[in-house]
Amino acid sequence: MSEFVIRKMTADDIPHVAAIEKELFTQPWSEQAFADELNNKSATILVAQAGGEIAGFADMREIMGECYINNIGVKALYRRKGIGRALMQALEDSATDEAEFITLEVRQSNEAAIRLYKSMGYIKVGTRRGFYEQPTEDADLMTKYLKRVVMK
Repeated sequence: MSEFVIRKMTADDIPHVAAIEKELFTQPWSEQAFADELNNKSATILVAQAGGEIAGFADMREIMGECYINNIGVKALYRRKGIGRALMQALEDSATDEAEFITLEVRQSNEAAIRLYKSMGYIKVGTRRGFYEQPTEDADLMTKYLKRVVMK
């Protein structure tokens, strides 16, 4: 595998990211949705560039110390080459010092993604029943705590 670079998404990347989204998901975001997200000050959208093309992307929002990964996707050709892990790590690294945790949903049948998330310290904290459509499926809610949270 050739090397890859993780960088911030630009407007020029939107058609490529939307194409990956369409390849991977049954209810993909539109190009307009990615354009809107690119203009969202609370969002961080990263791409992985490999061999002159966009191989994957990841999108996270941080609001008041809470980070939420909206989406992550890697083209089939580039899977199992460390790109998903690198994108996740780059999102974590982009979180501010105020961030207490990062959370995400994942299809319960997506065993490869669940293994990756667990290996990076994410734990299952709940289930969202019927969260996904086409086909209908429950989601595992997974969270990684970035700071020790003290309950008073």
